[in-house]
Amino acid sequence: MFSPHSIPDETSFFRDPELFESLKNYVLPQLLRRRRQNKKLTIWCAACSNGQEAYSLAMLLQDHFPSLTSGWQLDFLATDISSTAIARARSGEYSDAEIQRRLPIHLRSRYFVRHGSGWKIVPELRLLVEFNELDLRRSWSNLPLSIDLILMRNVLIYYDLVTRELILDRILDVLKPDGYLFLGATETAFNLDGTFQAIRLGQAVGYQARSPY
Repeated sequence: MFSPHSIPDETSFFRDPELFESLKNYVLPQLLRRRRQNKKLTIWCAACSNGQEAYSLAMLLQDHFPSLTSGWQLDFLATDISSTAIARARSGEYSDAEIQRRLPIHLRSRYFVRHGSGWKIVPELRLLVEFNELDLRRSWSNLPLSIDLILMRNVLIYYDLVTRELILDRILDVLKPDGYLFLGATETAFNLDGTFQAIRLGQAVGYQARSPY
């Protein structure tokens, strides 16, 4: 029987570079323009594993959108069902092998310091992300009610169709109408009665709630 605790934690910094290029060149510029009046942005990395995805996005924000991380209210939540994964993510500690896999040297120099035989995220980056445990099949009551950007990649494939539909229906409740959802490359949302529409943003595909009109 499937157990979500058995989901492989294969991950890396900047996994699927085309996604991060899309976030940098299309998604985040659009969201910052739309939110420039209230200067508030909410991001959720679901199934964040050991934290590499969330920290990759944090590095992108810090490098390319510094006003967002200093002059805006940025609520950046990352969750995973595994308490072990969350503990590792909170520690911000990574091995040489994890650091060398896809992480550009200039980002390592800026955002990591040597820690024992490995590396540790610098506090300025670590403090951008709040890590918490969350089982996607259980209550989402601790999540923000209006989220601008959701990364839920490479986790829905491990659930049956009924559970996937439940999770994606819940996303409709928390994702802002003009917000973006990104799934894994092998995952799609098109089979859910047209509730989501796919949008190509550079080399990546994101999803938005389809307008009822």
